[in-house]
Amino acid sequence: MQSAPLPENEEHRIRKLQMYQILDTSAEEAFDRITRIVAEMIGVPIALVSLVDRERQWFKSKHGLDATETDRELAFCAHTILGDGVFEIENALDDERFFDNPLVANDPSIRFYAGAPLQTPDGYRLGTLCAVDNVPRKLTEQQRLLLQDMAAIVVDEMELRIALKQALNSADLQAKSIVLKDEFLANVTHELRTPLTSICGSLRLINSGAMGEIPGGFVEPLHIADRNADSLLTLINELLDIQKLSSGLMEYAFEPIDITQLTNEVCENVQGVGIARHVSVVLESNTPITISGDAKRIQQVITNILANAIKFSPDGSVVDVQVIKNANYACVTVTDQGPGVPNEFVPSLFDKFTQANRKADVSGTGLGLSICKTIVDAHQGTIGLVENSGTATAFRVELPIRQTVTPR
Repeated sequence: MQSAPLPENEEHRIRKLQMYQILDTSAEEAFDRITRIVAEMIGVPIALVSLVDRERQWFKSKHGLDATETDRELAFCAHTILGDGVFEIENALDDERFFDNPLVANDPSIRFYAGAPLQTPDGYRLGTLCAVDNVPRKLTEQQRLLLQDMAAIVVDEMELRIALKQALNSADLQAKSIVLKDEFLANVTHELRTPLTSICGSLRLINSGAMGEIPGGFVEPLHIADRNADSLLTLINELLDIQKLSSGLMEYAFEPIDITQLTNEVCENVQGVGIARHVSVVLESNTPITISGDAKRIQQVITNILANAIKFSPDGSVVDVQVIKNANYACVTVTDQGPGVPNEFVPSLFDKFTQANRKADVSGTGLGLSICKTIVDAHQGTIGLVENSGTATAFRVELPIRQTVTPR
């Protein structure tokens, strides 16, 4: 008996085989189907997917054979992986390499063997797809091509396995990365919000004159510091909101709300901002309309839309606010006389970090409308741009009237 010599690239070949993580795995129908087809089409009792390890050949699929592995020194497949083509033994008793092989002299009494190497895309021959019979025979050209084609399919299955594992590992790492990023974002923003809230409070106290008259040269710098600190606090609060919304941690306290009264309160709250920008805010409705929702979050939505309308309004203009009942929905529409939203930004208006400035001197985080949409969605309502003419821009929020709503 002559054992096959080791391939020149044996160490690299073994590492490649181990990379597929297929050795000693359970039987799989994808491979068993291939050995059944080979046995049927070639007409042999035994067909194997054999992987040649350091000291053994192990069978990933074994049709017509009970053994799961044999010693490598006995393996016909160890000879097959030395070349590119089909390795065929028509009668092992007539071949000096195999006539005294225990697999020939004893069960399974091999006489005929034909194996096609399982060659990876980068050229490593890891094992074989082989057909075995206990009587002498010879492959036809069609059977030879079949064996080669089916061997290529075995390699495709192995490639698919490793690609799937890599994709799953990548997805797992990405998910862990997202969790870590969200945790980091939450921790940092929480740590920043506390001192920044204190800074904002102190600046407002100083600017109010409660601590004494401010020297003339410090008035404007202190007002600028106040505005910038307030903008930064808004950004931090929005980052915290978007993190909670993205992770599903935002909590909603649903209760009956008079949406007209709530909108009126928001209008009163933003009057100071409107006056500072020489913009009037007019609410056209006094009819009570009751919805079910989280008052704090709905107020956040209306405030954001109304504040945007004021920011983008020209001096001396009016922001019109209307609350009406439309079928089973309460509709809050905010219309400003600004230049409108550029058409190219309309499709992504409610995406995170989208900021389509309608005025050169207006900046923002690009998170406000995304947060608004998520809150409105949780209330089973809708929010959208309903007018964008260039002389009038209108956003509308529609919320269900007096029905039990659970967050989505």
